[in-house]
Amino acid sequence: MLPFKQLFTALTNVKLVSAHGPWSRAIGYRYLLGPPPGLTGPPQPLWGGAAKLAGARFTPQGGFDSIYLAHDPITAFIEVSALVLLPSGPVPVRTAPWVVVSVDGTLNNLLDLTDGTTLAALGTTAQEVTGNWVTMPQPPTQRLGQLAYDLASIAGINIAGIKYASAKHPGGLNLVVFPDRISVADGNFLEVYDPHGNLAQRIG
Repeated sequence: MLPFKQLFTALTNVKLVSAHGPWSRAIGYRYLLGPPPGLTGPPQPLWGGAAKLAGARFTPQGGFDSIYLAHDPITAFIEVSALVLLPSGPVPVRTAPWVVVSVDGTLNNLLDLTDGTTLAALGTTAQEVTGNWVTMPQPPTQRLGQLAYDLASIAGINIAGIKYASAKHPGGLNLVVFPDRISVADGNFLEVYDPHGNLAQRIG
């Protein structure tokens, strides 16, 4: 990954992309029995505060709200370790109950880390983006996520999230979305598909 100043310049010039749902999000059942911690009201399947509590691939601990989505339910379950991928195919494991929700939406202004040209411009590689970040004191992916999030306030460039390859499911794709950067003016929104209204939530 490029040093901060060069990375900042690269991000201001890189081509951003759009993506359309549906996407999948796997959530522990216990988290949908009520509102998120400290909040009131109904459950919020699109709550973005969980990742910053412990940190995530593109989210520093104590950083910013972020919503992690997968392009398909298999990838979503593998990402949360509710499935194990073997050469013969995905295998379920003994785990606490999970709920997968379908999320419709349109997201413009995405940083596309599945594009080789973008990776080269940022001075990174697919291996660095999908590598083990947990044991690193300052993971490069978290530095990138923080700068991508901050770019709106620093340079007036609104990046709504990051598209990236799944580290656990070869061929799978993921998104991390910055809900604070979802702007109706940019045509962005996320909405849980729930015709029964039990887990209805919309952002944007």
